[in-house]
Amino acid sequence: MIHKYPMPSVVEFNKLLGAIVRMKRYGIVVSMCSQMELFGVSHDVYTLSILINCFCQLGQIDFGFSILGKMLKLGVEPTVVTFSTLINGLCNQSKISQAVSLFDEMIGRGYQPDLIVYSTMLNGLCKTENTDRAVRFLRMIEERGFEPNIVAYNTVIDCLCKNSLLKEAFDLFSEVKDKGIRPNIVSYNCLIHATCNLGQQKETRQLLNEMVDNNISCDIVTYNILIDAHCKEAMVSEAEDIVDTMIKQGIEPDVVTYNAIINGHCLQNQMGKAKRVFSLMIEKGCAPDILSYNIMINGYCKSKRLDEAMEFFHQIAQNGLIPDTVTYNTLMQGMCQFGRVIAACELFKTMLASGPVPNLVTCLILLDGLCTRGKLEVALKLFRAMQNSRLKLNVASYNILIDGLCKAGNIEVGKELFHKLSVNGLKPNVYTYAIMINGFCRDGLPDEAYQLFRSMEDNDCLPDSFCYNVMIQGFLRNGYTLKATQLLSEMVGKGFSANLCTATLILDLILRSNNSILV
Repeated sequence: MIHKYPMPSVVEFNKLLGAIVRMKRYGIVVSMCSQMELFGVSHDVYTLSILINCFCQLGQIDFGFSILGKMLKLGVEPTVVTFSTLINGLCNQSKISQAVSLFDEMIGRGYQPDLIVYSTMLNGLCKTENTDRAVRFLRMIEERGFEPNIVAYNTVIDCLCKNSLLKEAFDLFSEVKDKGIRPNIVSYNCLIHATCNLGQQKETRQLLNEMVDNNISCDIVTYNILIDAHCKEAMVSEAEDIVDTMIKQGIEPDVVTYNAIINGHCLQNQMGKAKRVFSLMIEKGCAPDILSYNIMINGYCKSKRLDEAMEFFHQIAQNGLIPDTVTYNTLMQGMCQFGRVIAACELFKTMLASGPVPNLVTCLILLDGLCTRGKLEVALKLFRAMQNSRLKLNVASYNILIDGLCKAGNIEVGKELFHKLSVNGLKPNVYTYAIMINGFCRDGLPDEAYQLFRSMEDNDCLPDSFCYNVMIQGFLRNGYTLKATQLLSEMVGKGFSANLCTATLILDLILRSNNSILV
């Protein structure tokens, strides 16, 4: 087109660019826009809006804003579509505060948002679980004279359900019906999913009956929700009956259906049945996904059958799939639990070489495994690597290593790590204190342990039942009988009670002294 004479108008170019966007070839559009400029074809508002959309689709939102700046500089007036595109791009990247600011700026410039802009904002708020803001935004749409459609209401109902605000979800559902808007299958699926998750069988049945009354048929999503709920309640036989009903209705099971049934059998430690369903899925022409393999691997790990779990792991690549972080984490967890820490380390190396990027959970699994097996030198090396990575370490990361160090008698190194928590912007929790208190007591330092115990309240971390029990046990094991009995009385006064270990130590002391120390 560029080499034609006379050169086509920008309108013709825009038609071509629009066609290429519909093919999702966003990079080509960006390149073509650059060529247009080089050959003197002036961009109009539609060209620039298309370009902004491409940058947003490519995840390059900053370039999108650069184009907006260019538009304003050239005196090209942006349209509602321009702003809507950028708002959608920000929402897709979960930059909701910036999306709200742009929305406000758009209104401040005198633009009147249409229902598409409102729906984009609403969807973004719900995706990022800004539930209160989403509800307020819905009300604002209504107040400004727009009539949200069932899709908009479903978005908010789903958001409420996912945040366990079921009463509010049902209230909005009733409001929708009162407005004369007919709920669709999506509306019911959102509510059925929520009631199933909360074990509200009566409400689930009522919704299903209401669907029948309104001539709305269950779809594959509805059936899968019900099947999954029954499987998680150890009612696999009933779940399989639902599958039969579904097939009779002309709906074939999909990978989600099979995964739910497989998971149900795995939860009951019925690995033979799980494997048969897995094989049946393949026979029926339904290809397993990575979740299918992860469920089987997890089931075998929980059943202490690591070799069979590894067989499924090797099948993943053979069948053209790629193991994800969950796959590696599940296997490493299983290996560490059964003392195969070296194998877990080897798998971790494989993951670093060719797998997905390890997340914090991956590292914590391996760190815990190393500490449990007393491999503290390797654990410290891993911990330093974690600190130097992009991972955001939490207090649990420190707790695992401090616990390992204290149990190995390296109390000073543990103490040093404990003090580094606040330096790194973290606060020790009750479990951190309990670890250190136990460590001091095991090392024959009950006075230092007690000093730390008493400092908890000053650091806004009140001792709980577990902490009291650990301190009392430390006193008893170090012969501080009087202090132990005084702290026991204090603990009972706070509404806590002695656990089995504390009670056993006290009983042993009574029997040995042949005299009640509690009198």
